Amino acid sequence: MSIQEWAAIAEIISAVAVVASLVYLAMQIRQNTNSLSMSLKATELGAFERNVDSGNRIREILILHPEVAELYGRGLKSYKELAGSEKMRFGLMLSNVFSAYQGAYVRQLTYESDPEQFTGTLRTLDSMIKYRGVREWLSHSNPDWRPEFAAVVKQRVKSFEDAAEKTGV
Repeated sequence: MSIQEWAAIAEIISAVAVVASLVYLAMQIRQNTNSLSMSLKATELGAFERNVDSGNRIREILILHPEVAELYGRGLKSYKELAGSEKMRFGLMLSNVFSAYQGAYVRQLTYESDPEQFTGTLRTLDSMIKYRGVREWLSHSNPDWRPEFAAVVKQRVKSFEDAAEKTGV
């Protein structure tokens, strides 16, 4: 066999090796992508479970401590009418609630990059903002929120105030 024939055989073998390497690389990339996808899903599920746990803890406190539930009910009606220490306790409760909302909002932006998918939590947020006492607290507090979330809350409060102004309620 001549050197040219050996070179041709070597070239064929190297071409097969390159193709095999590319197939192996493609398989590894696919496997890594699947692994990352599963990890992201687990992280999202963990975030969702933390949201649920946070809401459950707040509800549990209200269930187990009637005096806290009573304060919470009065605060929803009017923050301004609460006594000094009651305002602080009610404000701390709302801080916990809104912190959970902010966490859900930030996770939505992080994972989906789509604040429009936040509609379920927005309904829950609105169910809080509809109370005069919550809006009073928001107007008197200066929460340390991310700007994106602060803008959402401000917009939701404005929409409730506009609606109340139109209906005279």
